[in-house]
Amino acid sequence: MPVREMASQQSLLPIAPPSDLLRLSVHQYHQMVEAGILTEQDRYELLSGCIVARKTIHPPHAYVIGRLFRRLNTLLPDDWLLNTQLPITLQNAKSELFPDLAIVRGPDTLYKHRHPGAGDSEISVEVADSLLERDHTVKMAIYATAKIPQYWIVNLPARCVEVYTQPRGGKSPQYRTRTDYPADATLPVILAGQALGSVTVAEILP
Repeated sequence: MPVREMASQQSLLPIAPPSDLLRLSVHQYHQMVEAGILTEQDRYELLSGCIVARKTIHPPHAYVIGRLFRRLNTLLPDDWLLNTQLPITLQNAKSELFPDLAIVRGPDTLYKHRHPGAGDSEISVEVADSLLERDHTVKMAIYATAKIPQYWIVNLPARCVEVYTQPRGGKSPQYRTRTDYPADATLPVILAGQALGSVTVAEILP
C-alpha cells in the first residue's frame, strides 16, 4: 500500500476558549508548581496558557510507547536523547507539554536546571486514541508555533503514523506537509536532515 503524502490544509488553531479565561505564562505555571499548588502527582500540562489534564495511558497506548522507544533508541546517535513523557517547555507557545516521546539534542547535562525547549527538540511524538482531536488541533498548533521540525501522531484508530513537517507559525500555525504511513509501510527516521534508518509501522502497533 503506498504512503499517502499531502499538504496539510486543515486549520490547526485551538478551539477558541471563553473570552474571560485567564491564560498563564510558562513562568506563572512554574510558580504554581514551586508553590505546591500543582505537584508532580498532578497529571496536568500547560497548553497555550491553559492548564489541561493529561491523557490517560491505556494498555495499547503504553504498548506503542514502549515498542517505539526501543526501536528508535537503537537508531539514535550518541549526541541525541530519546525522552518518554518528560516535559518540554515552549515559551513562545505558552506551553509545557509531556509528549509521549521526544527526540532532543544532547548531552543530558544541558537539562540539569531546565527542560528541553523549542531549539533543543527535533521530533515530538504523540500516541493518539481517545484524545485524537486534541493532538490534531491544539497540540499540533503548539508544536507548529514552536517550530518543532517534525510532529508524529501514532493514530491508533486508523492504524497509521502521521508525520508532519515544515512548520509555520503566525496567526494560523500549521505544518505544510503531512505524510501518512499505514500499517504495511516503513517509516523513515530522519534527524536534522540525516537518515538514520527506518521503523516498520506494523511492529509498533498493538
